[in-house]
Amino acid sequence: MTHAIIARKAGGPEVLELTEAEVPVPGPRQLLVKVAAAGVNFIDTYQRSGIYKVEYPFTPGSESAGTVVAIGADVVDFTVGDRIATAEGSRSYAEYTLVDADKALPVPDGVDDHTAAALPLQGMTAHYLINSSFRVEPGHTVLTHAGAGGVGLILTQLLKARGARVITTVSSDEKEALAREAGADEVLRYSGFADKVRELTDGEGVNVVYDGVGKDTFDGSLASLRIRGALVLFGAASGPVPRSTRSD
Repeated sequence: MTHAIIARKAGGPEVLELTEAEVPVPGPRQLLVKVAAAGVNFIDTYQRSGIYKVEYPFTPGSESAGTVVAIGADVVDFTVGDRIATAEGSRSYAEYTLVDADKALPVPDGVDDHTAAALPLQGMTAHYLINSSFRVEPGHTVLTHAGAGGVGLILTQLLKARGARVITTVSSDEKEALAREAGADEVLRYSGFADKVRELTDGEGVNVVYDGVGKDTFDGSLASLRIRGALVLFGAASGPVPRSTRSD
């Protein structure tokens, strides 16, 4: 037997409980991984709280890092003892989890388990935001919200490496220090941020806003854009953006 965290119904963190569980058996092209660290992401809270529908009892978690302890049939790229990470697993709030081999990433020796578990989902999100959702080019000015969050810190570093000017928002002095350490050029508080963005860009606005906050920042994000700028919504930490009721 092993242990896993389960939720028997939707609710707050109090519905999570530690329970005994069977060690899963890997099927074809699957890895059995002993979990060293599990990522905690907003999607986990959405599933736990019932915003996203799941079947109960339910073990949260899609992101983890650990060591392969058994492999299923037809696995060719990994073997027992390999360290892997994934952002596309399931039931990772557990001592053991199953990972499809084609969703596993080999972890280099110089990367510790906690970093490996925290990086895949946020790192891939930041990568697709600046390459696929809106391709940032050198010289672009970018506004990112939640600059001290997991995605925000990685996003800022990638944007600076791309040659962009980064303006970001945070809610405290401590978070401002983190955002500046990551390389942000300008760090703002949320109150009145759109007016300050206009001042910092001589009235032009930014090329793109990456907004994972949602409801509370949506109007200000739109007001921060230059003509033909792009607003990329990739989350709703403050709640979903209300549907427009305008008829014109």
